[in-house]
Amino acid sequence: MIILLSASSQAESEVKTLAQDFEKTRQSLEKAELKQRQVLSALYQLNKKIKRSVTERGKLSQQKSLLEVNINSLSEKVQDLDQKSGSQKALLAERLRAIYKLGGASLARFLVSSSNSATLERNLKVLGIVASRDLELIKAYRQDLKELERQKRTLALRLEGLNEVEQKIAKQESGLRREQGLKSKLLDGIRKSKLFALNKIQDLREKSMKINIDDAGVFDLLFKPSFADQKGALPKPLDGTVQRRFGLMKDENHPYTLTHKGIFISAAKGSPIKSVFDGRVSYVGLLPGFGTTLIVDHGDHYYSVYAHAEEVKVQLGDEIAQAQVIANVGHSVQEATPGLYFEIRHFSEPYDPQQWTKGL
Repeated sequence: MIILLSASSQAESEVKTLAQDFEKTRQSLEKAELKQRQVLSALYQLNKKIKRSVTERGKLSQQKSLLEVNINSLSEKVQDLDQKSGSQKALLAERLRAIYKLGGASLARFLVSSSNSATLERNLKVLGIVASRDLELIKAYRQDLKELERQKRTLALRLEGLNEVEQKIAKQESGLRREQGLKSKLLDGIRKSKLFALNKIQDLREKSMKINIDDAGVFDLLFKPSFADQKGALPKPLDGTVQRRFGLMKDENHPYTLTHKGIFISAAKGSPIKSVFDGRVSYVGLLPGFGTTLIVDHGDHYYSVYAHAEEVKVQLGDEIAQAQVIANVGHSVQEATPGLYFEIRHFSEPYDPQQWTKGL
């Protein structure tokens, strides 16, 4: 008798330990799911920032190329003016030689002794030898050269500023990519921990099969399937035709793309809507654009959403079973036809219902 009691006590202890390990592992799996969602969200934001950075660098590169073209064009114009100025000086030299022949050596020495262009200009004015047209040309060349040099300096400063901005953006992008790499490694670690937890859960279930479990609560804990376990095997919420699918869609009346976070199943008005899994009714009420809507909490932060319903059969807080009729199909104003708008969410993240249900 003592031996039997001891064996029974040992079995109860083993069952209790298995149940505790199972619950602890399930909670760790749930935490890993939450961390994965957070990291994926962070990666999504990082990818957006990197994409924006690449776009900004592309625009800067175009601006730099345009500035470089303008600078080269100005350099060519400066060179052209230098050549014209040289030609004009050569022309003046010819005039001086002609003056020398006509006016004698003393006059020529007076002109040639000019130390710079300003003195030469003054002397030419005083003597009245060079025509006013030649003087105006020299002034125009000088002014044009100054203006071109000013423009070149302005463009060079802008180009320098763009280079600094480009370097700053490149540095920021490098930091974002490093962070992206770290987040990706973290995501790999989380996925491995999830896989480890799932394998451990399976191992605990196999161990528990070798033990006679009388406690219904422990049995359900160990063997009752979770919502996540049923991915791809959930029953249809409604017999009908999928009229609008999950994901991005092009609006027929507007030139932009919309995100559809669920699916619309068209069916006859009054058709029964069934819960895709066991759970508890966490919301019943009207939502703008969706009419009467029900939300069922399936545990582990998984939810199913049923919109455009009527003749609701359940109340807030009711425990419901898989395939239980919870309402009937109503009319969708958005789709202009009777049917069900159906979503599956984990936390607040929408999943494609057709990947979770069979037969749709």
